[in-house]
Amino acid sequence: RGPMVVDDVLALPRSPLVVAEGSTLPTAVVQDRSRAVWLIPTPEFQRARLEERGLPRGARELYLLLGETIEREAREADAPICVVDGERGIDATLAAVERHFTAALTEGPVAESVTERRALLRETNEAVVAQVRGYYARPWADGEPDELVRRFLCECGDPGCDLSVEIRTGIAALTPVLAAGHG
Repeated sequence: RGPMVVDDVLALPRSPLVVAEGSTLPTAVVQDRSRAVWLIPTPEFQRARLEERGLPRGARELYLLLGETIEREAREADAPICVVDGERGIDATLAAVERHFTAALTEGPVAESVTERRALLRETNEAVVAQVRGYYARPWADGEPDELVRRFLCECGDPGCDLSVEIRTGIAALTPVLAAGHG
């Protein structure tokens, strides 16, 4: 599966900007280090998060080993790393990632119309749906992914809108997500 993901990412056009997330993207694939950052959880933070999920011991151990491998490869490749330890919140971590990508974000491309912005927001929300469904497709995952409530971005397309909506994943998969009063 990993090589197919790498091939897909390498075949993507430069527009729109792409965020590729996952353990199947090795450091060797990224030639321009200003265009990548590896979010590396500390073992303690990752262990706590995995235990919160209620995963079986074998699955937790597999994720911890995978995390060690990714961190080792990133450090050996001198790849940009942002350590996630739970001490700084999501907003601070996001700010660190945005600082790393300042040049790429400034260069764009950017959505130039409401229609383009709506399409990008829809694609973002569909990626969240796919991520949730992908997780629940694993044999140890318990629950119904489409019943899970997650936060999705408002797809109204207004450049000033930064609202999100908490709804079931199954609903977000079927229809554009709009905050109350947005259309």
